[in-house]
Amino acid sequence: MRLWLRTRQIPVLAAALAAYAALTAAAGDTLVSLPSLGSDAARPLVLFAPLLVCMGLALFLSSRLPAAEASGSRPVSRFDQALVLATVLTTVAVAQTVTVLLDAQIANTAGRNTAFLVGLMLCARRIAGHQVAAITPVAWVITMMLIGNSGGNGEAHPWTVILMPPDHTPAALAATAMLALGVASAPAAPMLRDAN
Repeated sequence: MRLWLRTRQIPVLAAALAAYAALTAAAGDTLVSLPSLGSDAARPLVLFAPLLVCMGLALFLSSRLPAAEASGSRPVSRFDQALVLATVLTTVAVAQTVTVLLDAQIANTAGRNTAFLVGLMLCARRIAGHQVAAITPVAWVITMMLIGNSGGNGEAHPWTVILMPPDHTPAALAATAMLALGVASAPAAPMLRDAN
């Protein structure tokens, strides 16, 4: 267990969570104008907070000792799954706390978006390996900002998930399903081997 904690670089993940909490609290309901192909709709600054957690988890999951983990008797993959779920639940709790304390309703989307993007990252890790997994959440956020609008009215397409308002139930269900799929695929080795 100690080797797992040391190998997985838990302090880096803790720093990512602290940065996520700070950005979520600082951003609140702040909207920023970003380039978009569909309209000139302003986007919440808190949209970028989940990327900090995704980067921390990507580093956490890529710091492995494959030979020792394969030959050991400890269920290392279960430890990884548990820590991923605990991390996402922490982000949801932080987002809820910021929403209540600062009365910033948009900040509540940070937890849902983190669940979706972490699940997406874990699925990408299973299909294409660690390097692709690390950039997948960033690529999703940038792509959705560019093409996620449904025309000139600035409304986002429902399939973007991360651009939906805080009370959008289908987005919450999609985020939950994506996280469950990602966590279920986490123990499996990538289909494509990462280059050493």
